[in-house]
Amino acid sequence: MKTKQAQLLIVLLLTGLVALPAGAQIALTGKAGSLGLGAELTFGLLPHLDGRLGVNGFSYSDDGREASGIEYDADARLRTATALLDLHPGGHAFRLTGGLVWNGTQVDAHSRPSPSGTYDIGGVQIPVSVVQRLDGRAEFDPIAPYVGLGWGNPIRSSRRAGVAFDLGVIFQGKAKVNLTPVIPQDSPINNPLAREALEILVQREERELEDEASDYELYPVVSLGIWYRF
Repeated sequence: MKTKQAQLLIVLLLTGLVALPAGAQIALTGKAGSLGLGAELTFGLLPHLDGRLGVNGFSYSDDGREASGIEYDADARLRTATALLDLHPGGHAFRLTGGLVWNGTQVDAHSRPSPSGTYDIGGVQIPVSVVQRLDGRAEFDPIAPYVGLGWGNPIRSSRRAGVAFDLGVIFQGKAKVNLTPVIPQDSPINNPLAREALEILVQREERELEDEASDYELYPVVSLGIWYRF
């Protein structure tokens, strides 16, 4: 599903570029911030309105992070593509921004057992002889709105290069968490009734993790960039 939505967004962005008049000026910006490293194209649409198309990404690891009473080794992969409109009141560098973000961010994690050799899954202590570990993935809404403000007007600046700044927020929605228990071959839980009971506990654990991740429904965006106009 994410792939199809990303392809649709790319088609819309390319359509917007093709529709630009011949000889239209564009600017390329290299940027860094809370979305990672990125690149962005800016092009003029109306006297005080610009469009921006960008891509960003970075990855990081966080070992031993506790969530819902279980420690996880997690790898986060942030990937975004942006389609934004900048309104420059009075044609100045200050800008008000709104648009859409394709959000390919996901977090993959693997649980660590407690010192006692158990996991607290859905409020029940499960020994590692029953469940070896939990493999998890968290994802967010693939298409999310963005609003913000910033500084930088490369299309109308008298200079060929300059600095741009953005401050905003992505409304990425509530995390969707999926947990997969890894069961040892000799686990006593390898029967239909026991597995069904475990599935209920795992689903409860997923909901608890989603509730803990509610702080990330709004993702802050801060970035600093250097642009060059062609």
